[in-house]
Amino acid sequence: MSFFKVIIPNYNSEEYIEDCINSILNQTFRDFDIVIVDDMSTDNSVNIIKNFNDLRIHLVENKEKRYNGGSRNVGIDYPIDSEYTLFIDNDDVFDSPDCFQALYDKCEGTKADCITLPYIYDNGTRHLIRLNRNTPEDLVHDNNVACWTKAIKSNLMVHFPENTLMEDVSQHIEQCDVLETCVSIDKPFVVWNRKNMNSCSTNPSEKRKSSEWRQLADVYDLVLKHQYCKDEREKRINEYLDLLLNGKHVWKELSRWKRNYVEKDIII
Repeated sequence: MSFFKVIIPNYNSEEYIEDCINSILNQTFRDFDIVIVDDMSTDNSVNIIKNFNDLRIHLVENKEKRYNGGSRNVGIDYPIDSEYTLFIDNDDVFDSPDCFQALYDKCEGTKADCITLPYIYDNGTRHLIRLNRNTPEDLVHDNNVACWTKAIKSNLMVHFPENTLMEDVSQHIEQCDVLETCVSIDKPFVVWNRKNMNSCSTNPSEKRKSSEWRQLADVYDLVLKHQYCKDEREKRINEYLDLLLNGKHVWKELSRWKRNYVEKDIII
């Protein structure tokens, strides 16, 4: 059993995937496995991955299109036992070689179900985004729903909705339902690359617009399944419903949030 399983969904990332993998292999803490799930790439990224000679790297090549949610589910189900699961996107990197060691110390010291991970928002200028969420009730409110902002005990991992973008939103809320303890760590982890104009989070599309409605339906479905954090979930549902019914898109709301919060934070 490894301590960390790191899951990377990959699609056409030949420009970035080598740096992403190296940011993991260069960690001073060595007890991890990497599961890379390629979603039918048409560029050279799979060959770049195969050129790495490290037994901790496990490459899965999807035979049909699964998108990020489905690819992450393949990684969750990949038969490697681990204490905690981490995610990173193929165009991002871990900020420094001691990230895993700091996280291991926090995991061992607290035994928490979830550790929230600060990150660097990099749009050409680096902004530190703090995530001081110490209860599941606080976490479910957070706008930082990306799965790479959390380290989760592997036996508690919740699967993602598939064949859609914005899959993190409903998964984040459902993930909070199964958590009992949550702590934060001060050290920034992922550097979120906002300079990649081919990223689905940077470059909105018709697929993304339809996915906003899909994720709203997924969140409604959660209300029927779970009671934990009911008030918090209904508040989030009402916020998204208001955005969509008034002709706004979540994309615009996240841009507003960035202006109000991200750009006021520490630049490092």
